[in-house]
Amino acid sequence: MTNILIAFSDTGGGHRAAASALREEFLRVRPDVMTELVDPFALCPRWPFRSLGESYPTVIEHAPWLWHAGFRLTNTPDRTRFVQRLAWPAMRATFRSIADSRTPDVIVSTHPLLTAPLRRVFPETPIVVVVTDLITGHVSWYDAGADLAIVPTARAREAAVRCGIPKEFVRIIGVPVSRQFVAIPGERSARIEALGWSAARPTILLAGGADGVGPLESLSVALDRAQLPCDIAIVAGRNASLASQLRARRWHGTVHIYDFVPNFAEMLRAAAVLVTKAGPGTISEACASGCPIILHGAIPGQETGNIDFVTCGRAGVWAPSPLAVTAALHAWLVGRDAPAALRRASAAALRLARPEAAAQITAQVLAIADAARESDAPTPRRAIQITQTAA
Repeated sequence: MTNILIAFSDTGGGHRAAASALREEFLRVRPDVMTELVDPFALCPRWPFRSLGESYPTVIEHAPWLWHAGFRLTNTPDRTRFVQRLAWPAMRATFRSIADSRTPDVIVSTHPLLTAPLRRVFPETPIVVVVTDLITGHVSWYDAGADLAIVPTARAREAAVRCGIPKEFVRIIGVPVSRQFVAIPGERSARIEALGWSAARPTILLAGGADGVGPLESLSVALDRAQLPCDIAIVAGRNASLASQLRARRWHGTVHIYDFVPNFAEMLRAAAVLVTKAGPGTISEACASGCPIILHGAIPGQETGNIDFVTCGRAGVWAPSPLAVTAALHAWLVGRDAPAALRRASAAALRLARPEAAAQITAQVLAIADAARESDAPTPRRAIQITQTAA
């Protein structure tokens, strides 16, 4: 029996989404593999770790400057190690409890701040870090305690090597996304019908991640007032206050309002355009769905490079205001080059997609686990070298 521990944190929806996509793939290819998702920070009773999941969207929404200041202040290997040492006394009991009750063959982490504490309590277990920030991730992703870093882009690989991870232990595979997001040719009409959306007018999907962050209300109001030839679907996520405000508003056109939804993948595969902030998970899911993207915002620091990823890849545009978003949609829906421009953006999104990333990462992890068991008590990186030789 192979045991895989997948560590993540609910600071934003992307880390959990990547972890869940990997677990889904492990169960698909090897039903006998035992996988467990663990959020160590949520288990920690000490402040601030116990409230990270709740405070993260608040800080991002109302004080992004504070987040950016912390990002810049700690974004060097030495400073990150110093902060990790300061935090360890508060986290020690939680991580030791995790280690005392589990014996994983491999640990997979989808969060940058977990490698160092996991290495303290699992000194001999291979740790595979799956980096979900596309380009400008924090240096904490590239902790030397990782045995293997799986990154989404060449620029992320360069960052990992600069931070001291040997290049032979950094592999470019992509951000893992659930198979539910992968576009199926010819299915869009069926998805539109199943959702109860209009078959005659394209639906523009507005999303702010699982926590419903960002200026979704002002964006939707601006689009509704512009009276473009489209309908609007807004996913407010866990932001109940936003959903209530949207439902209380009188709209000119057709506006669908949703809370947290289990079928976001179906929505992406049916939508004509996604309007969202530059979260790497959502971008990766949209690309897999072939859905063009309008980015209205980015978390300072780790998400700024995602804008270049989308725009240079021609899968979408950067539109940092309601007026700019409206103008971008006008060009795609009624402009002189519409709808050819929209079709080109959809094709570009599919070219950027890495729909097999979860399967490839799963294969890597299982090979490491098998090598670790079959060899003579190798060091973690020795197990990974064995898989390279076998490949």
